[in-house]
Amino acid sequence: MANYSRWDDIAKKRRPTGGDTRAGVTQDLALGQLIYDLRTEAGLSQRELAEKMGPTQSVISRLEEGGGEARNRIDTLARVATALDRHLVVSFPETVPAKLTDAVQVA
Repeated sequence: MANYSRWDDIAKKRRPTGGDTRAGVTQDLALGQLIYDLRTEAGLSQRELAEKMGPTQSVISRLEEGGGEARNRIDTLARVATALDRHLVVSFPETVPAKLTDAVQVA
C-alpha cells in the first residue's frame, strides 16, 4: 500500500460499527487500494485513467477511496481492467476455496 496516510484517513472516516458492514468497507478499501496500486504502477494519473475509461476523474477518485456508486458495478471494474491492460475475474464457486478467508476476495 503506497499511500498509507491517505488510506488510514479514509478508513477512519468509513469505520462502521457492525461486523458485516465493517467487512464490506474493508473489501471496498482493498479494492480501492488495488485500483490505486495498479494505476500508479502503470504511471497514470486519475485523469489519464478516466480518459482511457470514459468517466470523470472524480469517479476514479471515489473508486480508489472505496466508495461511490460505481464501487460494485462489474462494468466499471471491467473498464478499469481494460484501461490498465488487466483482466477482471469474477467467480461464483459452490464452496469457498481453502486459501480464501471468505466468499469475497480482492487480489
